[in-house]
Amino acid sequence: MIRAVIYDMDDLMVNSHPLHIEASERVFKKYKVSQKALPEKVRGGFVGMRVSEILKKLIKIYKLKIDYKKLYNEREKIFLDLVYKKLKMMPGLLKSLKLIKENGYQIAIASSGTKKYINTVLDKFKIAGYFNVIVSGDDVRLGKPNPETYIVAARKLGLKPEETLVLEDATKGIKAAKAAKCKCIAVPSPYTPRQNLQGANLKLNSLKELNLRLIKSL
Repeated sequence: MIRAVIYDMDDLMVNSHPLHIEASERVFKKYKVSQKALPEKVRGGFVGMRVSEILKKLIKIYKLKIDYKKLYNEREKIFLDLVYKKLKMMPGLLKSLKLIKENGYQIAIASSGTKKYINTVLDKFKIAGYFNVIVSGDDVRLGKPNPETYIVAARKLGLKPEETLVLEDATKGIKAAKAAKCKCIAVPSPYTPRQNLQGANLKLNSLKELNLRLIKSL
């Protein structure tokens, strides 16, 4: 029986992918390289990964001799500024949070994002009160598709992974959820390169379609 719902954040709760790309494009422009120039398959593989891992891959792909920490800090500053100015909630987010909370389920976030970024989002939209547990990319040794993120979230909720339902938009996130033995509903994002969602238990078009019957059916 499902006793808690765990949300991924990027492009499941908020439309962050375009802002991630914009921030990266700005910092890499001075080196005359572009993330957008990579094949879609490569770009699609970045979805669900921690920013730190993506930046390291881009540095390796383009063989750049640059200070990683300086690059990361510069990009984070740009990205968080974009979050404050441009980030929007995905359709149905508030409706789904109210539904889940009102029906007695615990709610968690299990994201590849940093604590600073997650807190910025929760503060911007005034939704921190909905969440019992938050697991960030800073809290785990291995990012998605490794199951650690969702295993840690279930443990912090005081539940077995089998008692949790994960909402995900990314291939890597779905793989992580299923490897952790969580139930998983895929909600594809219009903002990211196409993802393989076949491993999920169910697929919705948006969070607007989430209802109590679906949750209880898993």
